[in-house]
Amino acid sequence: STTLLINPCLDISLSGFDDSDDDTIKMVDEAKAAYPANTCNNPALANKLFKARFLQYSTITLVDDPWNLDIEIVEQNKLISQCKDTTCLDKVLDAIISQLYPRYISIPTKFESASDNLCTSKVDLANDKKMDVVIKKLVASLSTDDNCGSKDFSDYGDNPIDEDKSKPYTNVLFDVCKSNIGDLFIAECKMFGNQVNTQTWFYLLKPDIEPKLLFNSYNGPYYPLDSTCNGMQDFMINGRASLIEHQIVYYRYNGQQYEAAYSYMEVGIGRDDNGNDMAVADLIKK
Repeated sequence: STTLLINPCLDISLSGFDDSDDDTIKMVDEAKAAYPANTCNNPALANKLFKARFLQYSTITLVDDPWNLDIEIVEQNKLISQCKDTTCLDKVLDAIISQLYPRYISIPTKFESASDNLCTSKVDLANDKKMDVVIKKLVASLSTDDNCGSKDFSDYGDNPIDEDKSKPYTNVLFDVCKSNIGDLFIAECKMFGNQVNTQTWFYLLKPDIEPKLLFNSYNGPYYPLDSTCNGMQDFMINGRASLIEHQIVYYRYNGQQYEAAYSYMEVGIGRDDNGNDMAVADLIKK
């Protein structure tokens, strides 16, 4: 499906796919049927279609606000679907390429300019015994078998990533800081060996009130973005699903908690002439 998303004119006899499989043939025929007749018989037009599709679904993986780019792509695809002949399609594809190519080549590396975290400053708990007790209870609850596991993994000789030697040993890495909505407790399970995903939590801390869970995911760590919603920074998680696939989910603050705003499966498709990894967005949810 990912291949046909960016290359609807795929020649399955040359692609390595089973060209005798009825389901494969049906998928290819349906992909081609979405375009005017003879689109795939014109090599130049077929190549232009591939370029436009690649720019659409690759640029999504590069921007911090894919939900906004998605609006443009939906409109572009609507124009494509309205074409009844190849002359119309050729003009629409030219317009899409001219819109997206300058953006594709100019977008900086993801997270290059984003702030380090969701906080405005650190919290000094030295003289706040009540809050210190609350945090210790949170850490203890997150270190249980149901969450990060109570077993001391150092028994196996693995070294946790980024272990803070100044804090008592737990299976949880955590920080407490000030944000625009109050003090935050941010925690994640320590990662060991070749582990790539880790469970992550955000709690809002307020005096004499139970900590409020704002966010929880098994596919951390999280990556803050520069955009904001309701006064809080957006972020994304990048959960590894396989060697070439990552589940990308963007979260935004709705005024009460963080909720998923946009997600897709990022699929690696190789490298460009400069050795940069290339990927496209598939299975988009919004």
